[in-house]
Amino acid sequence: MDIPFFKQISLSKGLALFKKKPPSVLGVDLGSSSLKMVQVRKENERALLETYGELASGPYGGLEVGKSVRLVADKVQEMIADLMKESNATSRRAVVAVPLRSSFVTMISMPLMSEADLKEAVPFEARRWIPVPAGEVILDWWVLPQGVGGEENREEGFAKEKKFMDVLLVAIHREVVEKYREIFGKVGIEVASFEIEVFSQVRSALWREVAPVLLVDFGASATRFTIVDYGIVRMSHGVDKGSQDLTLSLSRSLGIDFERAEKMKREIGLSDRPEHKETKGLIEPILDSVFSEGLRVVAQYRRKSGHSIKRVFLAGSGANLKGLGDFCINKFGAEAKLAQPFGRLSYPAFLEPSLAELGPTFATALGAALRELQE
Repeated sequence: MDIPFFKQISLSKGLALFKKKPPSVLGVDLGSSSLKMVQVRKENERALLETYGELASGPYGGLEVGKSVRLVADKVQEMIADLMKESNATSRRAVVAVPLRSSFVTMISMPLMSEADLKEAVPFEARRWIPVPAGEVILDWWVLPQGVGGEENREEGFAKEKKFMDVLLVAIHREVVEKYREIFGKVGIEVASFEIEVFSQVRSALWREVAPVLLVDFGASATRFTIVDYGIVRMSHGVDKGSQDLTLSLSRSLGIDFERAEKMKREIGLSDRPEHKETKGLIEPILDSVFSEGLRVVAQYRRKSGHSIKRVFLAGSGANLKGLGDFCINKFGAEAKLAQPFGRLSYPAFLEPSLAELGPTFATALGAALRELQE
């Protein structure tokens, strides 16, 4: 079949033909509107970009490019195989990012105890927080450093002894993991590990940040707001509206097809030019509604921790919407910038402009690949 909406570049052809290379790894992001894949390897203590690619999911489900779709397993396998071929990806080992909708993340407070006692206590405590039977999920957790918790526990100028610890609790539906293993296995790819997508994004997009920041994943069908403090995920909240909703609004209101509305959205965005007033007027109310949820998350974290966010980082397929940065500055009162995950890699200088533009879209896939290189 024809390959729809494909972005790819291969950097490995003709390099070191007779020299054994370190093993490569794939990072895979199965998004709602496209499949993203990045292949990297570690060389001289530096991650090297080998190839990357993206395929729109819509055409595999009989829909337009840019539309969100849930594909049957056979179509997902077909899309993975197509992208492997077209991107010249050669690695057969992958880290797969799992969508937040298929997982559960929360922070719980527990009494100080030994590691051995914690292993017994956390699964029992998790039953209170995870709304599905324990046997249906794969559970993991991390004890957060005491210095990055919520409010400072002080009274009359003296630090009180801390009697509780913060534990980040995560769970992934076992059925999802088994389904992905089967799908990737049928195309000859071994899944080295799974990771909830928000952690992949934090690894690639916020690698130098220690101050509290808001990471916005503006995807096609959903938007996620995540507070990260000292590099640790503190809160995460999703909204079932995304960039696709802007296109659908333009399509319905202006009486044009989805493809034309998508092009208009990308070219005009939140432009202040008089001739673009109608387009902006249709887009902005939806954005305001979605991003007001992010404002609520920020306010909740400030009340809980006493910390205010210092920056906003934009990732996801809708992050490059024209004017979105200024919109966020006005909304959150903080500097807003596009995530630049490719800054963690070595690659030819001539790719800089392209990778700067594509960075927000590939933050999840790249972060997943980096997980394997860091272990």
